[in-house]
Amino acid sequence: MPLISLPAILPWLPPCKINLIPVEILTEIFLLTEIYWAMDYTDLMLVCWRWHDIILSIPGFTSRLHIRRSTKVEAVQAFIQGRRSRLEVIVDVNDETHGKDFNPDDFHASFMAAIQAASRWHSLSLHSFPLPGECKPFQIVQTLELASFRLDQGCDLGSFFGPLMTSITTIALPRLTDLRLCDLSAVLYLVQPAQIRFFCHLRTLVISLNKRMESPVDILPSLQRLETFEARHLHLPIYPPDASLPLIQTLCDLRLKSVSVQWMAGKVFPALRTCSITFPHHIGTIMLQPVTMPVCTSLEYDSIDLDPLIYFHHHPLEKLSMTSGQWNVSRGNSQLVAMGPKIVASAQSLTKLHLYVQCSGQLLAYVLRVVLALVGLTLGLASPHALSRALFQAFVAMESHEWMDAPFCAGLQALTLQYRRWLSDPERDELIQVFSEIVISREWHLWEPLLLELRFDVPDQSWHFGRPDEDYLEEGLSEEESIIGILGPFGIIPLEFWGDSPLMEVPFKETEYLWARHQLSIGCLSSLRHLVEVRVEIEQDLLPRAPPPNLPLFRTLRVLDTKRIHPSFLAGQTFHKLERCRVSLWVESPELGQGQITQMPVCTRLDVGDITLLATFKLPRIRELGVSLDHPEFNMIWAKHIVVNSNLSGLELLHMRGWHQQVDLVQVFRCLPVLKTLILGSGPVLSADFFGEFVPMDLNETSAPVQSRDMGRASAILCPMLTSLRVERLDPTERLEIIPVLEEVVTLRAVGGSPLKEFALYSFKEGHRIWQLIGRNGSFVVDGPSRFSRPFELNFRYERGWASL
Repeated sequence: MPLISLPAILPWLPPCKINLIPVEILTEIFLLTEIYWAMDYTDLMLVCWRWHDIILSIPGFTSRLHIRRSTKVEAVQAFIQGRRSRLEVIVDVNDETHGKDFNPDDFHASFMAAIQAASRWHSLSLHSFPLPGECKPFQIVQTLELASFRLDQGCDLGSFFGPLMTSITTIALPRLTDLRLCDLSAVLYLVQPAQIRFFCHLRTLVISLNKRMESPVDILPSLQRLETFEARHLHLPIYPPDASLPLIQTLCDLRLKSVSVQWMAGKVFPALRTCSITFPHHIGTIMLQPVTMPVCTSLEYDSIDLDPLIYFHHHPLEKLSMTSGQWNVSRGNSQLVAMGPKIVASAQSLTKLHLYVQCSGQLLAYVLRVVLALVGLTLGLASPHALSRALFQAFVAMESHEWMDAPFCAGLQALTLQYRRWLSDPERDELIQVFSEIVISREWHLWEPLLLELRFDVPDQSWHFGRPDEDYLEEGLSEEESIIGILGPFGIIPLEFWGDSPLMEVPFKETEYLWARHQLSIGCLSSLRHLVEVRVEIEQDLLPRAPPPNLPLFRTLRVLDTKRIHPSFLAGQTFHKLERCRVSLWVESPELGQGQITQMPVCTRLDVGDITLLATFKLPRIRELGVSLDHPEFNMIWAKHIVVNSNLSGLELLHMRGWHQQVDLVQVFRCLPVLKTLILGSGPVLSADFFGEFVPMDLNETSAPVQSRDMGRASAILCPMLTSLRVERLDPTERLEIIPVLEEVVTLRAVGGSPLKEFALYSFKEGHRIWQLIGRNGSFVVDGPSRFSRPFELNFRYERGWASL
């Protein structure tokens, strides 16, 4: 039947009338989406309850049932009884996604509940299993009709192994088509002559063992329909040249590691499209009888000697990966020269090239000039010494757009450098900066944008270069990345960390800037001895608790900005150079009076989310403070801890985001004799009495400007040096009764010579409006509203590194 997409059908229906389609027709459509487009039916289930119920009622669909270490039998029974579909059963007791506690009785009951529906199993994957003796024996009574079976390494089934293997070998053929084994016992059981028929109808076979088998297993003649074959440490016998091996005609994907390739010698593989061979055994037979792969477009080869690769004949490649174990440049050069004809033969079609060969930069440059269609390039390197700065400079796009000035691989979209290690100082200064130039130049000079990636010997982790400009970093981070920054001539050079595991180590020891979305270990922070700025961009406790007092960042950090922090990270520490700090608590407040004071001797700007945390900071030079005073015991905390630990007599800016009804604001303002800027955020209703506190009480006491020179005597005016007063989230059109008091504040302070020059009210409703209450001549006037106002926020960026581009 012709293939018709679901989006092409929907326009024929009136809007919102898709539910008029009968259940029978929708069922057929859903089945087609799975057959032709391999669509995940779980996405369809989320559309609406009707679709959800229809999909659960289709016997042909499969539902994934996980049995983890904390799975309960009630959940398994509800899952099975709530649907008629086939089941994909996944057992993994090491999976702690939904709990860490393991109860053998609960696991036994859960797995037995799944076994009761064994006739509905579509696939069975055993990733990890309880240790022998932890559970009661299992027995499968119902007939299995598996299409897929997987058994991972180290999954010791104990007494369940025999019954399971017996059930597996009784599956009616040709139902089972996908077999993945990482367990030697299972392989040896299934290759017995009585079970060998088990392999006849397989389309996918994966055998991955940790060590090579002692005795050969003769399974290749039985693989009559195999399309995907992956094997590691599989011991194959020596086959005669005329041996009947049906898989040669059907294989589409072949991946061998530490496996004999003797059986391939002199053969033609008419359907093989991807081939990967690593550390092959009996490779000499290929050199005597070449292998022909007429439709192969992807070839990977990894061995000490690359010469046998010449004897693999194939179609012009789209992807070529070559890894040589030669340990010096001279030997590596000879290997790469020998591969020259193979690379040239595919020069017009080759889009991905992976080279893990020790070679000179001059020879590599010659190779790269040949492959004009290259889109992705990966280079395996021992250290930054492996290739010079001059070679990488050739990737930089120049000002001219003439052909002679085009960079290496002008169409390149991804450049990956796989280093074993990274060195510091001069190598970092040279290469990190030229890598940044490559990325910038190709974006600025209209060449293909390039993703430059650095990898090290850490699985599934990489560092990506970004644009060294402020706006780029201001866009924020995704959930997958963290960023480190190194100061360069164009500003901060950002490297984005991608990976699922915690950030355990940063290879670039001179890192000065760290924006984190991954858990930071003590080891990671200990290795960074030049950190200037640390930001934690998400509301998670990413910094370690109770760090050692000799952590380098306590001596180098100038900016700390984290949305969530545990108080134990700060307690008792001294931040010798910290100038700006913004922190919020995570889970619990510190216990006051315990003597765990955090010393910040040069900090001038602080924004703290919890008043009790502020009470534990010693701030002799604080000048700008953002804080919420919303605490029922604020008056006691302020007088007993905050005033004692902080030199608030020098505070010039105070941003109050909120305060408790019982807070004595006069007590606060009396402690701030040189305050110049006051920003009042959200809090209790701001009344006329509140603003009346800013009206001078006795103007007759002063004939000069109202500024008390006698610091031991209370001033007749609150905050006599106040020049700017901003009130956020207040619309004067809704509070007309306070206007007379605001007028008194402005006019009477002006009479006494107050320096107040700005008095503004901000409303963030309906377009963010602002009202200025002081006119150009200093008199009271409601001037506004004007637009484009926004909530106040202190700046916590360390400006030294932000050079203009």
